[in-house]
Amino acid sequence: MGKRHLNLLLVGSLILALVAFALPAVNAQEGGAIQHTECEEDLTGETILFHTFGDLSGPYAAITQPLAAGFTDAIAYFNEQGGICGAQIEMVSDDTGGDQEVTQSLYDRYSTSDPKPLMLLLYSSADAELLREQAAEDEIPIMLFAGSTTGLYGESADEPGWVFAAIPLYTDQFGAFCDWVAASWADMGMEGDPAIGHLSWEGSFGRSTETPETTAYCESVGVSVVGGEYFLPTATDVTAQIQGLVDAGANILFTTSLGTGPALIAADLVNLGLEDQVMLAGVNWVLDTSVGLLGQRTLRPDGMPSTDGVYGLLPYVWWDEEHPGTQLVQEQFDANERSPLSRNVAYLAGFGAIDQYIEAVIQTVNRVGYENLSGAALYETLNDFEYDALGGVFHYSFTPERRAQNLTRIGILTYLTDDSGAPVIVEVGGNPMMIPLIAPVTDEVMTTPDLRPGGADVPDM
Repeated sequence: MGKRHLNLLLVGSLILALVAFALPAVNAQEGGAIQHTECEEDLTGETILFHTFGDLSGPYAAITQPLAAGFTDAIAYFNEQGGICGAQIEMVSDDTGGDQEVTQSLYDRYSTSDPKPLMLLLYSSADAELLREQAAEDEIPIMLFAGSTTGLYGESADEPGWVFAAIPLYTDQFGAFCDWVAASWADMGMEGDPAIGHLSWEGSFGRSTETPETTAYCESVGVSVVGGEYFLPTATDVTAQIQGLVDAGANILFTTSLGTGPALIAADLVNLGLEDQVMLAGVNWVLDTSVGLLGQRTLRPDGMPSTDGVYGLLPYVWWDEEHPGTQLVQEQFDANERSPLSRNVAYLAGFGAIDQYIEAVIQTVNRVGYENLSGAALYETLNDFEYDALGGVFHYSFTPERRAQNLTRIGILTYLTDDSGAPVIVEVGGNPMMIPLIAPVTDEVMTTPDLRPGGADVPDM
């Protein structure tokens, strides 16, 4: 696929770190990378709760279990550093199993507890959509590591609410991908003009990127959209869907799925012999260790995993990049003896979420006083909030009009190879595996277009 290994010089510089599954032990807190607002009150002796629930045993479990581990390790680390102005952080968490009836039941219990949550950290777009109106009524802000337009802005997409996202909206991610494809296509060695087919999980998450607004925007920059096909997360074969989209003219498949979803599509591209004719790309969740590991179940004719060369959005600094924030997370990851299989986006996100929570609470206490700390007060902080969590690994930026982060890069998933080009094999838990690498393709950070219905960058339709 032309420049399948685009930017591998950068990837090569990461080899030694990944073989050891560790980066140099540089403490971002001590090194000054994490800069919290100075506390105006001493809260020593107090306890501040952090509330979270989500799917830890259902279809999203493989990626969300490391998120819970990231929460646990981050809370332990930051408590050792003094917590929140001296107060210790304590986590309250539950598993929904991916069942929305359980989600509702847990919310009912959490929202009526004493003390009521200052904030809820949720895992999925569907959960945020379910609880959007209730959370606003109960004055409990929700932080989400997902990007549903409905969850953040309501059915009409014009009501910024109490739900905030740490990543760009999925619609906006898709628009940013189209911008990059339009600018890069001529250099990628692909045949024909760029044409995208959506191939994603059924549900609000999977369908979030195929909208009239995103289609109009992509076509306005020279990237056609041929339509979409959807499948259940339990599906084991999507060859018919792939063939239908390719027959319709697609030479790019864009997936809004994670874990098993991108891996299944990549495997079936290989099974159809289309791996060199069709590019696979997706939202930020596609660039993840879980996808890189699952992709090894099916090998391309060149001996590389089916997911070698998958493109995606990268709205944060990845583990493999030299950065004091990721080095701090790696240090704690190793100290807590976490499995290398958990070295993924979810664990990293868990660490960043706790750092952001600390900063938001500090700013709120400084403004209203600890005695007046509440969900409503925290919401006012988040309503106009800017913070670089882990010294810039994650960028949180919200305004009264915008509820999601809007900066990203394009990245690529590939694998560590030796000087001969052969994949490096290591043993993890007695099992041989190749080492997934994720690296930025674009050095410049892109501002995502606003592609909500009525968004500033939506073309006339």
